Formats: sequence, structure tokens, C-alpha cells
Amino acid sequence: MYSLVRKTLEIYINEKRIITQWDFPSDVIGMMWKKESVFVTLYLNGRVIASSGRIQCQKENSVYECIDNTLLCLKDPRFWLGLQNSENLSNIHIRVDTFATENRRMIQDISELSVREEWLILLSQNHWTMSVILPHMINIDATPEKYFTLACQKAGIDSTNITHSDYVLYALRTLESTDMV
Repeated sequence: MYSLVRKTLEIYINEKRIITQWDFPSDVIGMMWKKESVFVTLYLNGRVIASSGRIQCQKENSVYECIDNTLLCLKDPRFWLGLQNSENLSNIHIRVDTFATENRRMIQDISELSVREEWLILLSQNHWTMSVILPHMINIDATPEKYFTLACQKAGIDSTNITHSDYVLYALRTLESTDMV
């Protein structure tokens, strides 16, 4: 799927148009029949410069979901206009994570999360917020508790003042596609 992200970025940045079916890389055709959630993350010099994703697929299939999230990355404030040019495009690395609903499980306690293999989704209806933490986001001493604290921080919630009735936690596994070595 990362090849679709790269092609979408190349066409949009160089030609100022949206990718069409005729432009799709051949390796993504099989995803036309899947309706999985897609997260796109762009990196430059080892740091995240843009990301977009949804916990539920909103487009007709995973290919169009991937294209939509790629274009949404262009609006990420970390991906400033100075980076959006053909010279920088070859230096941008891509990670795409896809998952089906059956790869998501509700967890009752943060200690149930496997930080090496799973993402964390924190949903809080009481606070009208959500956050997603990717595996390998914390490189030093990653623990489920640190993921939870980071998820709360991203959601704008004080992790010390939140109760179990304020949120729902999901652990999920994804299929990762990347051009990073």
C-alpha cells in the first residue's frame, strides 16, 4: 500500500491532480475488494511529518480510504508547504497500516496491551475525544502505562484525573506496509 501513497503524493504534488484508477500501482488492485481501515504515516529524517487515519473505513474500499488519508496528510500542520515539493518527495518515507474490525479487541486494563505488536485506541465519549498510539512510537522503555499516558495526552485528557468510566480502550493489530528499511 505504501506504493499507492507514494504515487498519490507524486501525482498530486507534481501534476496538481488526484490519482485515478489508471495510475494505481499493480500491487494494490487486490485491496479494491477489501474494506479495511487505513492509517498513513509520512516520515522525514526519522520523524513523523504527517499522519492520517480512521478507526473505521469510510470509503468504498481500502484503496480509496488510503488515497483519502494520503491527501489528508497534506493538510497536517507538520507537513508544511516547504516539504510539499518533488525534491523532498524522494526523502519521505511511508508507513501504511491496515486493519479489519476483527483485529481489534476491547481491553479492560492497560496492562493487557502488548506494546510490541499492538496499537492503542482510547475513546472517551465523556470528553468527546479519541487518540491512537502506533506501535514503536515510544522507542525507549515502552510500557502499556506510557502508551496510556501518551494516548491521554494526545486526547487532551489528564491521565491522573480520568476514571475507567470515562474511556474505552482497544488494542489492535495491523498489517504494516512500509518503504523504511
